[in-house]
Amino acid sequence: MLDPATEYALRRLIHRSTRLQDAGQVEELAALFARGEIVLGGAGEVFSGTEGVRALLRRNLFYDANGVPADPERLYATGRALHYVSNIDIFADASGGFGAESNFLIVQQHGSGPPRIIVGGRYLDSFGRAEGDCYFRRRIVEVHFVGETGDYIKSHPWSG
Repeated sequence: MLDPATEYALRRLIHRSTRLQDAGQVEELAALFARGEIVLGGAGEVFSGTEGVRALLRRNLFYDANGVPADPERLYATGRALHYVSNIDIFADASGGFGAESNFLIVQQHGSGPPRIIVGGRYLDSFGRAEGDCYFRRRIVEVHFVGETGDYIKSHPWSG
């Protein structure tokens, strides 16, 4: 059974992951997956634990809003990109844990131009709970569309 306090904690965990990404807090973001993994849906690549997620973040070197390589310790910190999560549906799963489906959208402003969509898709999350704390077990990232990423990310599995 999913009680309101657990649902709230899971929503906060989902939102925390996106805030850390936008702030470029690589170590803190990777630590959220210490007992979990990120799966890139279309590519099927799996990045497990803190080290694996850190490697994923470092492999995909992000750029700042002027196309200059970002500080490697703050890979996502473009200063002009924001990650939005919506339509969060949280549920108890058959394994006794919890799951969530949500949509995400990343937008960036380049120079003085209007903000533009970088990438959008869906997160399929599963969570565990130990000693009262909720944690990520798995995040599957499904990308549904990709905009102009040249000023944001050097390499990604969705490029053609």
